[in-house]
Amino acid sequence: MLTLANLGYVMSDVASDGFMVWIAHREPIQKRGKTQTLIYSANKLRQVFINLLILVGFSGLMINCPGYQPDPAIPCTTDPRIMSRTEFAPNHLLDWCYRTCLDATFDWDISIPDFALIIAFINISSIPFYCRLKEERASKEHVSHFLQSFWRQLQRRAAWQVILYSMISHITFGVVNAAKVPANYVWLHLHTAQNQIMVLLEKLIFFIGLNIVRKYALDVSWRKLILFGSLVVTFFNVLYFLIIFDIFRHAWFYIFTDVSAQFMYTLNFLASVFCMVEVAEPGYEAITYSLITTASNTVSPLSSVISYQFLAFFPALNTQEGIAADTDEVRWDFAMLHMLTIIINLSSLLALPLLPRQKKETRELVAKGEHSAFWGKFALYSALIFLSYSTIVTFATVVLHDVYGCFKILGGSGCSAEESSFPAYVLVGCVLVYCYGVNFYLSYWPIVNKKKTFSWSMFC
Repeated sequence: MLTLANLGYVMSDVASDGFMVWIAHREPIQKRGKTQTLIYSANKLRQVFINLLILVGFSGLMINCPGYQPDPAIPCTTDPRIMSRTEFAPNHLLDWCYRTCLDATFDWDISIPDFALIIAFINISSIPFYCRLKEERASKEHVSHFLQSFWRQLQRRAAWQVILYSMISHITFGVVNAAKVPANYVWLHLHTAQNQIMVLLEKLIFFIGLNIVRKYALDVSWRKLILFGSLVVTFFNVLYFLIIFDIFRHAWFYIFTDVSAQFMYTLNFLASVFCMVEVAEPGYEAITYSLITTASNTVSPLSSVISYQFLAFFPALNTQEGIAADTDEVRWDFAMLHMLTIIINLSSLLALPLLPRQKKETRELVAKGEHSAFWGKFALYSALIFLSYSTIVTFATVVLHDVYGCFKILGGSGCSAEESSFPAYVLVGCVLVYCYGVNFYLSYWPIVNKKKTFSWSMFC
């Protein structure tokens, strides 16, 4: 049912994106981007409401206390998987499930069905607003003719270059320190309510960032926005070293650094999506915008696989028990892993020459009319391969989690001690070679051949 609900969401979202681009094309060039940021602002504001609902509804005993049983007449479960997750079971074998744990903030919860009903009510209440949209009836076009025309659009350098930039930058900038989540639990005792407050603040900061850019930075170079945003995100990531070496460990300090970095992620996000409006041609708004956003989103599982496979080089960080040891060796391993992810994140800036600086430069790139069937196919096949992998990973780790979710090549920690890491390493190596190889050929090989001249202005 949730899969069908997600399918409906994607269909409506793609249509909405196409309508948004259609409106943006009718904005004055000086104000273009205001509608886009306004729509994303409304989207984030709605997410704030949902996260507030999750904070209030899912910070209670039933969700956060493993095995909690509110009815004393029902005996506690003897399932060892549940009993191992609570601190009460070893000393209170008969009544451990009736005790309240410290991770619960409230003494009430809402059930998953009730939460689903609330979401359904919100969706249904929005239908009348869609009915008020007035749309000009377009003449019917044969599907094959439409796809042939779109293929010609996709061969334009402006299109495939932006697609490749989106995939390369999102893969490298999306790599994270996979040991940070268990470390936050062990070192900072971050509980559900604090985590939801952090997510809530992230949405608010994103909302504020969108409106700041909408008012003051629509004409700032997109490369400068990403460069500035990435460097500031790096600064806040570096602050995590204070937590790693136990100089200052506090949950709210981590929340502050994470939420502050979210504003800079806003800059990176906007700079990446602004150029999509300029690339999309009239009549192909929805399919162009959806292709570029799909190419960006489908690489997320690859970033996750890379993130988790780095843990193989630091065995002590694979479990909460290993991190809880908190020895000098554990801290230095954690610091090395954290520095590695920071370096890979910064390497995403090497792809900046692929991104046009602003609306004017994007239109100039479109006006040049450069075409390449090879790079059009390359970008399209890359997106399809990443989409296929993303679909397989999602299906295997959600629907067949108990069977396949632990495989390393799917982002798991391994189903057994004998499982080889070689396939996952090959995948990670191929992805990194893809990112750096494609970017080098398109951005820096012309400099090596002296067809272009290197300049630091390529990055701003």
